[in-house]
Amino acid sequence: MADLPIDIDFEPDVLIRRKNALTRAIEPATGLTGVTLRIALTPAGAAVGGCTVAAAEAGTTGRYFGVIDTVQLVTDLAAYESNTVYLIAAKSGDFDRVYGEYIVRRSSAM
Repeated sequence: MADLPIDIDFEPDVLIRRKNALTRAIEPATGLTGVTLRIALTPAGAAVGGCTVAAAEAGTTGRYFGVIDTVQLVTDLAAYESNTVYLIAAKSGDFDRVYGEYIVRRSSAM
């Protein structure tokens, strides 16, 4: 489980994959729009406060990223220090509950 330091901007980067309709091979899901990333208290939960961001694809890699500002993180997550939270990737009508687990921390080692 990774740390989520709230004293710096959080820049999540997730790989989203799908099954190719023709070959049935699992491959990066490129070209998606409407992907969001949110931090929640459960794997299926709503965003904590304003901890949600519209994600953009890095080139045509199937990797989607966004930035959640430090002020937002401290405001919404300080009360959850040392607790587990979930980064959830979602696209309305296509997928939800694709998540990673993090531990909320006040800082991180360099």
